[in-house]
Amino acid sequence: MKTTKKIFFQSSLPRSGSTLFQNIVGQRPDFYVTPTSGVLELLYGARHNFTTSPEFRAQNHDKMSQGFKWFCRGGLEGFLRN
Repeated sequence: MKTTKKIFFQSSLPRSGSTLFQNIVGQRPDFYVTPTSGVLELLYGARHNFTTSPEFRAQNHDKMSQGFKWFCRGGLEGFLRN
């Protein structure tokens, strides 16, 4: 029998029951559930620095925007390799 692997992402607001939901789903042996990560907080911090830092604002906006996108992509890929 061929099985198809599917990936689902669950996203919600804080204090909405998402951790409880993940814990309940994770009790089934045919599901793999990862814990809540702080990777988005890292990206939010980087975005804040990118949009408010005078060093970034003084440079070419298009080049800095493209660089920031690659920075975020590399950060996410690196985080997920763990």
